[in-house]
Amino acid sequence: MKLKQLIEQTSPDAGELAIFYLAQAGFYFKTATGRTVGLDPYLSDCCERMFGFKRLIPSPLALEEFRADFLVSTHSHADHLDPDLLALAVNNPAMRYVGSPDCLPLYQQAVISSDRVTVLAAGESATLDDIEFRAVHADHGELAPDAVGMLLTLENITIYAVGDTSYCPEKILESLGTVKVDIMIVPINPAFGNPGAENAAKLAGLVKPRVVIGSHFGMFAEHGGDPGAFLEYAGRTLPSTITPLIMAPGERLLYSPNKKISLKRDNPL
Repeated sequence: MKLKQLIEQTSPDAGELAIFYLAQAGFYFKTATGRTVGLDPYLSDCCERMFGFKRLIPSPLALEEFRADFLVSTHSHADHLDPDLLALAVNNPAMRYVGSPDCLPLYQQAVISSDRVTVLAAGESATLDDIEFRAVHADHGELAPDAVGMLLTLENITIYAVGDTSYCPEKILESLGTVKVDIMIVPINPAFGNPGAENAAKLAGLVKPRVVIGSHFGMFAEHGGDPGAFLEYAGRTLPSTITPLIMAPGERLLYSPNKKISLKRDNPL
């Protein structure tokens, strides 16, 4: 089954959230009410054209297949805010955009009207269609000084997308405050200032989500990232209350605070 069909046919129960992995840092969320959110999807090969970073795995979702109520970007790098996807904004005339301040020029270049755009710097938040978006601290250095982490609350389930950041636990925890995180998505690659496998697991131990999903690996040779090392270190050091996961591109995770975690494993690439 193609991922597009799996997304369309998935109907989460009340209080449940469907999470689909798009590879790299990309995820797609679907609620019981049918609300859909794309987070940092990289679906094209633009990074090879722009920087020589060749895709090592195909996209589970074609550019023209992407549809969502919201497109969320933690920063403007092309593997988080895909310019080829923005060029097809006409395919999603009702989609709204939530991103860090450095994303704004790209929205404007794509001629996306300002009423469809919400820009959030660290510490800022917005509630749109009953979905809460809150930007929190991230440190991607000079590579992207406006980069943020993003908290999304859908169906009373809170997702913390760490975004590209160095390991700076004190500042991150201060920015998160007292929020209770259900699902944490963290980059496990060490290149370009990201935490790497061990620091990603250490950060999860401090944030204390119910589930931590390793991301940002396997797409480019230049980025690195060892999912086996992440699972090994997380399994050895994290308490049993935290479940570490690695998802394959195209897989679906059904999450409910009151149910056993269900990972659909029959649809990877």
